[in-house]
Amino acid sequence: MARSDSLIPAPEDIDHYRIFGFLIIRSAFDPRPLAEEVDRVMGDGLVPPLDISGGEGFRYVPMMTAETPVSLSLLDRLEPLAAELLGGAVLPTRAKGVLYSGDTPWHGDSDVPLASLGIAAYLEPVKANTGALRVLPGSHRPEFARALAPMSGAAAESLPGHILETEPGDLILFDEHLFHGSCGGDLRRQWRLDFLLDPATAEAERHTRAYFADIYPSDWNGGYDVDHYPSYGPDWRRSGRRAAQRLEELGVYRLADAQEAYSRSRQ
Repeated sequence: MARSDSLIPAPEDIDHYRIFGFLIIRSAFDPRPLAEEVDRVMGDGLVPPLDISGGEGFRYVPMMTAETPVSLSLLDRLEPLAAELLGGAVLPTRAKGVLYSGDTPWHGDSDVPLASLGIAAYLEPVKANTGALRVLPGSHRPEFARALAPMSGAAAESLPGHILETEPGDLILFDEHLFHGSCGGDLRRQWRLDFLLDPATAEAERHTRAYFADIYPSDWNGGYDVDHYPSYGPDWRRSGRRAAQRLEELGVYRLADAQEAYSRSRQ
């Protein structure tokens, strides 16, 4: 497993990620400040307030402003790791706090032909029957993914997945094309961040724009306070980060602003 001191993976960890499509870093960060920040964000950022009374649930709030410094610090710390795994300069999507309840069926997070990395940190211990992520190793490879496509949406227990049990402070890194799901568990908190390669060709840029358009459809109400917790706060946009400038050049802020304008009109 990757070395948690620097978060720079060893060569064998990079091989593991590229062969199997996932990697776990144990005890990568102190979970307490992040858990406190997620709790605060969920407490005052959800619109309407949280009400998951059972069954499957999914609520989130972006954590990309000056009011979420722990989240932003972890994003900055993870960028070099993402660049190592993806093999080049990377762009973040947005960090967010997520609340899950119940099961998540088998699915992949992307079908865009771009290298992209999902990073998830559960803030409760998760086991096989309490919502731990299940993956199908190697299913990020196109031929395997095509064979699994008819099974998308199947219950997590229906396929022989590899169960990634974690403790707070652990990080799960996975190719966004990897088939994954979960089962069991009550309300559980997760911090999530995705990275993708900064496009270097016109074709890659076209796919990158499509990738972000899928994230920010103009008719989606995210269910969070878009003024208090925008996808990209003004401090992020003015931060001088290379990635912040590239996201603007790619039109990502325009997409996020349009989506949040729609959310504002529905809240």
